[in-house]
Amino acid sequence: MGTEKESDDLYRPYDTLKAIGFSTDDAKSFLGGIEDEAASQIKPEPKREPDKVVKYREQRSERRRSRVKGLLLVAWGYSFAVWLYVIAMQLFYPGALYLPVATWLPIRLDYFGESAFFVSFIISIAIILLNSRLKSRRLPAKPDTPGSA
Repeated sequence: MGTEKESDDLYRPYDTLKAIGFSTDDAKSFLGGIEDEAASQIKPEPKREPDKVVKYREQRSERRRSRVKGLLLVAWGYSFAVWLYVIAMQLFYPGALYLPVATWLPIRLDYFGESAFFVSFIISIAIILLNSRLKSRRLPAKPDTPGSA
């Protein structure tokens, strides 16, 4: 492989431009324009603001809490829907409450509704506690300054 000086000798744009018919002044102005254009294309690296510190641990824990809250809401929705289904069955078919939920599941419909009610109740308490815990960890947007009342 050649050195850097040898590669410069192999490719000399000024000589190439002169060889294809450019005058000396035209070749210099053409190459100068290319250098100016290349210099204007360079963008400075954006400055980082020192007060914007990324705290990955807090972001991960916040995402984890939001996923847990979402899963709790889905579970609550299903248990609440089962509870409402059992109430509707009691209104329209009162004798069906004492039948099993399925042939392979030996639990009666009324016990199934009661368990769904308790599960939805426990999950709603967990969601309320999770929301209060999330709100207590958030900082106010702007701290109060003395004398701004």
